[in-house]
Formats: sequence, C-alpha cells, structure tokens
Amino acid sequence: MPVAPLSQVPGGSNLFIDANIFIYALNGQSAECRQLLERCSREEVTGISLFEVLHEATHRLMLAEALSQGLIRRESAAILRANFNLIGNLGDYWQDTQRILALNLLFLSSDEDITRRAQVERDQAHLLTNDSLIVACMRTYQIQFLATRDTDFERVPGIQVFRPSDLP
Repeated sequence: MPVAPLSQVPGGSNLFIDANIFIYALNGQSAECRQLLERCSREEVTGISLFEVLHEATHRLMLAEALSQGLIRRESAAILRANFNLIGNLGDYWQDTQRILALNLLFLSSDEDITRRAQVERDQAHLLTNDSLIVACMRTYQIQFLATRDTDFERVPGIQVFRPSDLP
C-alpha cells in the first residue's frame, strides 16, 4: 500500500501510533504529529498503542533530554547508564510521558499470543522486535492504519502507513 501523510488519516478510524510520532510531537519537530495527537484527544481518530511503545518513547525522551542538557554528548543509553547519577537531574521526559498518558489514547498490553505472533511477523517481514510486536498487536486487534515514520513497515502487507510529511 502506498504511504500517505498523517493529515490523511480518515476520521473515525482506529490508528496505531508508533513511538516516533510521540517523540516528534512532544519535541516540537512535527506539527503534523502534534495535530494527529490532538485529533486523537478530540476523539476524531481512535489512537491506539502498546505500553511497550510508551516505554520506548519514555526511554527516548529521557535520552533526548539528557542530550539537550549537555549531560551526554550523543543519545546513548550506555553513556547515560555509565553516568547514572545524572538521571536524577532529568524530569522533563516524565512530564512528557504524563502528557502522553493524559491524551485520549487506548494503551494495550501485549501477551503471550502477541509475543508468539510477533515472531511470525519478524520472519515474514524481517522486522525488529518492537516493530514486530506492533504488527502482531495490529493484526490481533484488526487495526489496519499505522502512524509512524519508520519505513520498515512499508514491506508489511495489509497495513496502511501514514507518515509525517513535515520532517526532512
């Protein structure tokens, strides 16, 4: 299926939201991502994600905050882990995570069935672990639309990808 811009997500649809959409919206990098989350809040679109995706976004927000504060020189968990005492200086990432939780989104938990289905998706579409969990969850809950900037999902049959068009 061809990729479409986020602005073309049909009203009333169920849409799985990948971690990068949260990151680009909260870091002010994409007005389209922010507008999509606002549409979810207004219930124009039903935004759905996994708690695992929320954890990934939280992790990436923490690293981005540490980088922006000059506590680390590149977004690296290993560097931050080696300087664990710096983590106590971070807090904006958690405020952003709470903003995500306050949105009108449905967060799902994965289970053994989704974990097993994810292996099938990894084998068929050659996806990384977290991406395969997303696809397995989407198939389990019959969600066809995905908001992401990740091009790996383009090789997954049966999924319509919506991507922010306001990013380089």
